[in-house]
Amino acid sequence: MADEQSARLFRSRAQGGPWTRLATFRVRARDRTPAGFRTAWGRVAAPVLAGTRPIDIGLLGVAVLIAAVLRLVDLGRVGLNSDEAVYAGQAASLAGNPNFTDNFPVVRAHPLLFQLMASPFYRHGIPDVPGRYVGVAFGIATVVLVFLVGHQLYGARAGALAALLLAVSPYHVIVTRQQMLDGPMTFFATAALACVAVMGRSGRGRWLVAAGGCLGIAALTKETAVILLPAVFAFLSLAPQFWRPIRHVVGGAVLALALIVAYPVLTTLSGGARGGQSYLVWQLTRGPNHSFGFYFTAVGASMGLLFVAVAVLGLVVLRRSSSWRETLLVSWVAVPLLFFEVWPVKGFTYLLLVLPAIAVLAARVLAWLIGRAPRSTASRSAGVLATVVVVTSLAVPAAGSVFAPRSSSLAGAGGTVGGREAGRWVADHVPEGARLMTIGPSMANLIQYYSGRPADGLSVSPSPAHRNPSYQPVVNPDAAVRYGDYQYLVWDAYSAQRSTHFAAKQQVLIRKYNGVVVHTQSARLDGRDQPVIVIYEVHP
Repeated sequence: MADEQSARLFRSRAQGGPWTRLATFRVRARDRTPAGFRTAWGRVAAPVLAGTRPIDIGLLGVAVLIAAVLRLVDLGRVGLNSDEAVYAGQAASLAGNPNFTDNFPVVRAHPLLFQLMASPFYRHGIPDVPGRYVGVAFGIATVVLVFLVGHQLYGARAGALAALLLAVSPYHVIVTRQQMLDGPMTFFATAALACVAVMGRSGRGRWLVAAGGCLGIAALTKETAVILLPAVFAFLSLAPQFWRPIRHVVGGAVLALALIVAYPVLTTLSGGARGGQSYLVWQLTRGPNHSFGFYFTAVGASMGLLFVAVAVLGLVVLRRSSSWRETLLVSWVAVPLLFFEVWPVKGFTYLLLVLPAIAVLAARVLAWLIGRAPRSTASRSAGVLATVVVVTSLAVPAAGSVFAPRSSSLAGAGGTVGGREAGRWVADHVPEGARLMTIGPSMANLIQYYSGRPADGLSVSPSPAHRNPSYQPVVNPDAAVRYGDYQYLVWDAYSAQRSTHFAAKQQVLIRKYNGVVVHTQSARLDGRDQPVIVIYEVHP
């Protein structure tokens, strides 16, 4: 059959134009493609693309394009924040970059999978932006994965809308524009969600094993992904029909746990167990850093209140058609949310791993509104209008965070304005061997990253149980300055806002030891230029 079609095309080539030549090329390519590859590709693509109309593919393409624009435009405008500096420094140390090995040890707080992937870009010099491109790649890929999840659970239209919602989500845009662990972790977690969705739809339990592998890799990116393992078991407990055959459930759990424990085991074998234990003790004994309503105010606002409300409203309005699908998505959201709400330490980026499930729940409602009455133009128009309103409510603040970013004191909410410039000034003007004292360890990380000069935070607790073991305390700041252990004191607006006590203590040292301003780093905030970092040289 293929030979006959090829012959017809070849005979008509003299009469045809470029379209005929294109068709001839496609037939030749198909004929030369190994049959085994065509069969394998059919098995993979057929379930994904089944029932997908061109409009849905086009909507997915628009979502990917918007996701790329929002995450790539002006990516290096602002320098790294403290967490980014740590991860970039670890990546550089893994690559053997001599500029970082003294100040950024490889074994610190978190697993090293992402740092290992970024390390080839940090072999030489003092680069800062390349790791962000790696994070952006994971962010865009997560948009595609959300389409697959939505497609498996509710159809291609819901999948495409879920991809669009995630693409313009300001919360996802802000985090994935940074060199943070949460973006790659969310990618692998969403891959696990896709595997569970395929398992539920196809009834093939071996997808649970694949889900366990994805969860294990997510935990190797950032250990907080471990909480999704109880979320999967909560789903299986509420949907017991998926427990059989039990070997797949056990296999997935064993694979996940084996990958999860790989990092602490390897760290122990390499001699870094003491640091890991110290970090665990510190995490377990840390006091609350935000109020109880932090996730409902700061993080909820970044997610988009209307967006979240649509997802919740859909659970109520469409409750009569609920099935294992909603059980899966609600378990995926509720278990991490409950855990992180109870956990005293609250981070801005912690809930990113539940955002894809919320996007699918919201897309389910919008797809239902658009398709519930295909013969009614008014109903379809109402659904399209609702979709436009929800997407716009996300896209406007997302675009604002890219084109008109605002400074934030929340860790992980953006880069640190002026940090890169101040660090480079230190590298050019502060003598080798000099030490700097900052208000907190966040600015110390930036100074060390961009300048290579050692810096310590005044607010670091001298008690091992109440500090991050990666940081060294200044036990007696007054004596340290008096005897010349520190020659420069660095004030920054971000740390001063978070820790007024230590900012005031630093000012006492500056006045007592004749501090002279040698550099002021200003930035335009709230419509006017303001000093954000001030470096003092002290004279005991």
